[in-house]
Amino acid sequence: MTEWHIRYGGRGVMIYWHVEKKAACISSQLKRCSSSEVAAMIEGVLRHCTTLEIEQQYVDSHGQSEVAFAFCYLLGFDLLPRLKALAAQQLARPHPGPLDTYPHLQPILPHQLGADSAAVRRDD
Repeated sequence: MTEWHIRYGGRGVMIYWHVEKKAACISSQLKRCSSSEVAAMIEGVLRHCTTLEIEQQYVDSHGQSEVAFAFCYLLGFDLLPRLKALAAQQLARPHPGPLDTYPHLQPILPHQLGADSAAVRRDD
């Protein structure tokens, strides 16, 4: 089942672990290196064979996508990814409103809301 792993530059397999807050493994899956980490994450949440009620799922940046956020919302738990290079990202505002609503995110929020909005930052 081994194959070339593009990220690590060698042959191997991927084992996807689901670990409870106190470091107990509740699910593990042997996957191909090229398989989707999003699919493994959702499968582990649905088939972990415990009585735990999953409320939040933490993943690295490869375990998230727009599709993952949508499915997690529909399945009733929060997807909490660790976003790689967050400081280099530009986030979109979720809705028009006061520009200082998210004071800690100001460095990565756009200074202008959008082409259809006349609101701009007043400190520019």
